[in-house]
Amino acid sequence: MREECAARHSLNEIPAQSETALLRVLWMIAQGMVWPWLLDSLCHRDAIRQALESHLIWPPVGEQLGYHITDAGRRRIVDWYRETGPDQDAHHDARQWRAVTMR
Repeated sequence: MREECAARHSLNEIPAQSETALLRVLWMIAQGMVWPWLLDSLCHRDAIRQALESHLIWPPVGEQLGYHITDAGRRRIVDWYRETGPDQDAHHDARQWRAVTMR
């Protein structure tokens, strides 16, 4: 319950059209949170729509296949991780890291 409250709190602090909101969508899908009801509760709908329109993710297919990250989406989240992840002290932005990853 505590993590859920923290997740809601951090989601409310992210502007829907921001790069951070888009990265959060990519991160969540890359981590396996692919079901529409789950992604809708963890990410801004505008950011999900932006990821779809930018061809960074594919929409769900039927009831059995959730969202999927495209090659372009995977490159984007991996590049972000390599540039700003916790092992990259010089470029690490702890606030953005928490907002994207909930960690």
